[in-house]
Amino acid sequence: MLKRVLIFLFFITCVFETRAQMKDWAAGFRVGEPGGFMLKRYLPSGKNAVEVNFGSYGGLWGTNRAYQDGNFQNIGFAINALYLWQRPTLVNSDLHYYYGAGPQFVSRNLFTNNSIYPETKRGLGAAGIAGMEYFPIDAPNLSFFAEVGLYSEILPNPFFLHIQGGLGVKVNF
Repeated sequence: MLKRVLIFLFFITCVFETRAQMKDWAAGFRVGEPGGFMLKRYLPSGKNAVEVNFGSYGGLWGTNRAYQDGNFQNIGFAINALYLWQRPTLVNSDLHYYYGAGPQFVSRNLFTNNSIYPETKRGLGAAGIAGMEYFPIDAPNLSFFAEVGLYSEILPNPFFLHIQGGLGVKVNF
């Protein structure tokens, strides 16, 4: 009899959906492109989020990179706002995948071929990102993520591409 009750309880607990420890907001840091600080708002649906990132640009991929009639030889600044679609994986409800896109502004110093002094170059484009976010059960206010993406400039150099992504941690509140 006890064995049947335990089996019944096991099957009942398997039927109910478990939910990761998502909160309303998250703030964190990323090592990568752009590297720096982020603020994320999980939308009430639980399936979407809006994320704003700002920090360094060009530090990992492209510190010394050809651009128009010169070279970037330094690290610049970037800010982006991404709309994300986020879902739990089939493997583990605490592991989510996400993808999204949004506008990105960048600013870096360009060393042209004719000058020894840098010229500030600003760009506006679109960023796309895809990644995984893990919400550990033992640390309900933390989440860890890894992501990869691409920045495509629209102004002033259409179709200039830059790889983005990184690793980071967020505190959910």
